[in-house]
Amino acid sequence: MGIKNSIKHFLFLGLIFIASKTFGQAASGIGLAYGPSKPLSGDYKLSSGVQLFSDIAISSRWEIVPNIGVEALDSKGRVYVVNPYYSRHIEDIGMIYAGASAKYNFSRNIFVKAGPMLFIGAGGDDISAGGIGGTAAAGYNLNLDEHSTLELSVFTSVVNIEKVGNGITAVAGLKLGYVFNFSRRK
Repeated sequence: MGIKNSIKHFLFLGLIFIASKTFGQAASGIGLAYGPSKPLSGDYKLSSGVQLFSDIAISSRWEIVPNIGVEALDSKGRVYVVNPYYSRHIEDIGMIYAGASAKYNFSRNIFVKAGPMLFIGAGGDDISAGGIGGTAAAGYNLNLDEHSTLELSVFTSVVNIEKVGNGITAVAGLKLGYVFNFSRRK
């Protein structure tokens, strides 16, 4: 019964996308974003990150968004037991990532994007995170002038951190970015 309902919802959403008339406005540009983030594990505090990205328009609604960034994941310092004779505490992690997302513009201002990313994170004296993860975001573009846009987005990323629970950790946050568009946004 659950799979049938999921299929119905998926088909209904597809029908809405096909039937609705939207006026997307993809534009190629380059941007820089900064904002707070929080791993959804109880072992980390509110942190922050910075990202350099590019919007590459491939149609009126679709863009490819390659990006690189750095996230600082600040630990609460929880102690965990390695074996009966040795314990450690969870370290702060500095994570570097690179990825590429597909971005869909519902209108000139509203968008969603998602894609894979490669990441590596160092904490304390060793590598504590690394591999392939994923990210998804939804956001709003505020046009400042013909070539400048402020981009506000809510995002989540999934990464693997060795010392936390089962390792798979979601990171959620906000990003505020400035985008310089190479062509005019109408």
